[in-house]
Amino acid sequence: MASYEKPIRNLGVTLLLLLAGSAASLSFTVLGLESEVSFLFFIMGIMIASVETDSSWWGFALGVMYLLAYDLLFTAPHFNLSIFDQSDLAALLIFMVVAMISGSMTNRLRKQVSIVEKNARNLKRLNTISSGLIDSISAEGACEFVSIALGRALGRVVEIDLGKPDPDGREGKEALAARDCYEQGCRTGAGVSGYAGCTSLYIPLSAKTRVYGVVSVDMAEGELDEEALTLVDSVITQTVIAVERNELEEHAREDALRIERERFKTTLFQGVSHDLRTPLVSIQGNAELLERSFDSISPEERKVLLSAISGDARWLAGMIDNLLGMTRVQDDEVPLHFQPEVVDDVISDAVTRVISHIGNHSIEVSQPDDVVLVEMDGRLIRQVLVNLIENAIRHSEPSSLITVEAEREGNCMAFRVSDNGGGIAPDMLDSVFDRFVSGKPLDRRNKGIGLGLSVCKAIVEAHDGTIRAFNNDSGGATFEFFLPEAHVASSVDVQTGGQEGASEWHTRS
Repeated sequence: MASYEKPIRNLGVTLLLLLAGSAASLSFTVLGLESEVSFLFFIMGIMIASVETDSSWWGFALGVMYLLAYDLLFTAPHFNLSIFDQSDLAALLIFMVVAMISGSMTNRLRKQVSIVEKNARNLKRLNTISSGLIDSISAEGACEFVSIALGRALGRVVEIDLGKPDPDGREGKEALAARDCYEQGCRTGAGVSGYAGCTSLYIPLSAKTRVYGVVSVDMAEGELDEEALTLVDSVITQTVIAVERNELEEHAREDALRIERERFKTTLFQGVSHDLRTPLVSIQGNAELLERSFDSISPEERKVLLSAISGDARWLAGMIDNLLGMTRVQDDEVPLHFQPEVVDDVISDAVTRVISHIGNHSIEVSQPDDVVLVEMDGRLIRQVLVNLIENAIRHSEPSSLITVEAEREGNCMAFRVSDNGGGIAPDMLDSVFDRFVSGKPLDRRNKGIGLGLSVCKAIVEAHDGTIRAFNNDSGGATFEFFLPEAHVASSVDVQTGGQEGASEWHTRS
């Protein structure tokens, strides 16, 4: 309400009550009632004026006007002021006391109502902020939410810095005030002695002896009132609780993850110890046999023994690669090495690694016409492709065709490894990527320990990708994984002579 509107309203209320009192006195006189009735009505009007206006003096002024009007209009001789006898002075005194008491009670009531309204507003704001803090999942997220919500409540710019404030973000006295606030754990900046020229107030985000950060409030529009300061203190207290809770939850998650990793490593090495020992014993036995009886063994038998040694060594090498890959993608302290890789080269390298032991299988590679660069950890993605190809070899007929494909699909780069023999048992489709889950190979010597596909899943998900398996229309299985658009760096058009860059590898019997 504008400054000139209040006096006009107060005057209007007073005059309206004066007219109402005068009309009532006239009615009482016509009815032959005593003057005391009019004075009781006057007292009621004075009380109403003291309540409806912003000062008890309006009530007292109304009492004076009531007395003047009564003497002028309703006391003989009429239209002649004969005031200020003892009765009039007593009435004036009574009117003043009533006005003062009514005004005092009204002002007190207004203050209480104002306090209740302020508390209700603050409580509503605190409830809103508390709800947001409960939903926060990190200390940074909690502080970001509070800075926005508190800034909106205060109508000012509010910033929260977790940890020591960055000196590069502020200049001169502002940077000094923010640093002192964090290091000393007390308020600094605008309105605080020794920080003249600062335009922001800095409040420590602290609990007991620990300071988590600094809250800065823009004071360019003036100092905060008591209500705003109370709100800021309450919000800071809740923010500290949320920051501590999120830190405890983060530590708990890290501890649980660390325990799970250790449990996984223990289970993993316990599970593979026997499988690792078996090929080692076979390699050792065959090698000792060749060493002792090399001259007495026929060339054909030597070839069989050397082939067995080579196969067992290759199996061990693949197992070690899978163990290292699984350990690497599950260890946050070992970063993935992302760099642009040519899709054609990655697939070719993977096929080259398995070409020597695919038996009577044939492999067909279908690649995009463009030379596509994809950001990836090339070594790990090659391992994924090798695992998928070897899985197809292990679980399909010896004469099966294995197809390796790569193509752009929407915002992703898709890789597929398919075969046309065997397929996946329906009851295994949902668990095929679980650890230590392995189907029955067609050749017992190709038995795995059920780690390769789980390694593929872990590596692809570490690239923010997805992987799935399904039975295809050719009677076999298809494994496909997608790398998201964020990892597809660029593509260069080149002229190719073949259909979709198709090529084929065959082995001789």
